[in-house]
Amino acid sequence: MAKTSEQDSGLAEGIRSIVVKLPFDLQERILAFPFLHALRERYPEAELHFITPKVNIEVLNLLPFKAYYHEFDEDEISSIFDVHRFCVTLKIYNVDLFISLTNSFPDACLGLGLKAKQRVGFSDGWKTLVLNQKTPRPVGHHVCEDFFALYKEHVGKEVNERMRCMSRDLSPMIEDWDEKPYFAINLAPIRSANIEEEWLHLISHFEGQRVVLFSSEEQEKTQLHIDSFLARLPKNNTYVNFVYPTMIELSRMIAFARGVITYNGPVASLTAYTGSRSLILFDREDPKRFGPFYFLADTLIVEPVVSQDAGVMKARDRFNMEEVAVKANDFFRLSIQPNH
Repeated sequence: MAKTSEQDSGLAEGIRSIVVKLPFDLQERILAFPFLHALRERYPEAELHFITPKVNIEVLNLLPFKAYYHEFDEDEISSIFDVHRFCVTLKIYNVDLFISLTNSFPDACLGLGLKAKQRVGFSDGWKTLVLNQKTPRPVGHHVCEDFFALYKEHVGKEVNERMRCMSRDLSPMIEDWDEKPYFAINLAPIRSANIEEEWLHLISHFEGQRVVLFSSEEQEKTQLHIDSFLARLPKNNTYVNFVYPTMIELSRMIAFARGVITYNGPVASLTAYTGSRSLILFDREDPKRFGPFYFLADTLIVEPVVSQDAGVMKARDRFNMEEVAVKANDFFRLSIQPNH
């Protein structure tokens, strides 16, 4: 493939080794993927290094390009003394570009510890002393746009607003996914020491469907209640209890689903990134800040019904699952391709 003039200019800038400090929060880490795609497109031949939390590190394997991962434990980089010790063990040499995607001063100091020529990050507090390319972190914008602000500061131009990125190709986890299509429901979160009752109300509106009910191995409470929950579900559907050990197994399952229904959180972004339609119940986050809008798959966002009490608008604690079922039926085209 011929290089674009922008790519040629990127090579001419001498950027051959790039280090990115990723956020600790898993959702922010996934929402950083569009930025990482843009960075790889800008510097297609540069060597990429990601300083990343060890927990859920496997999620980076979804990126469709090569990079080196340097893991750390929680609180391992909490002071400038930690930075020196950590950088000595990294053994990354001749760093041309360092980018911190966090608000942390020690994280920003990593660029100095690695002797990076260009050090990019958000300009607040003491970080202004250790960064030579900086910009204020936008207030009230989408998380992706926060990271794009750093891209603009470094490159001098905006990221394409129509950008839509997708994970690498994956292999299926559920057998007969093509002959017996399914949609998946994320049983998290656990509330009141039980599986969310709303899922029972939602599933009762479906008929003749193959439904994968999924949860993490770490969500032990879900499995304690799964048998009693399954016993209460309508018998006119087929159910699969899917417990995933890592984000890779989860991604392989949702990538081949007809669609995924989940509350807001990392799973919502992961679903859109792997190419599946996602119906997201945003109850505790602002979709304008955390919605997976820069990923390829279509997304339908549902928010709690707002009621008026004594002239004050209040968000309900529960969703109208009958309305959600109607939207899911249309969005996932369940009535067009029923499961026999």
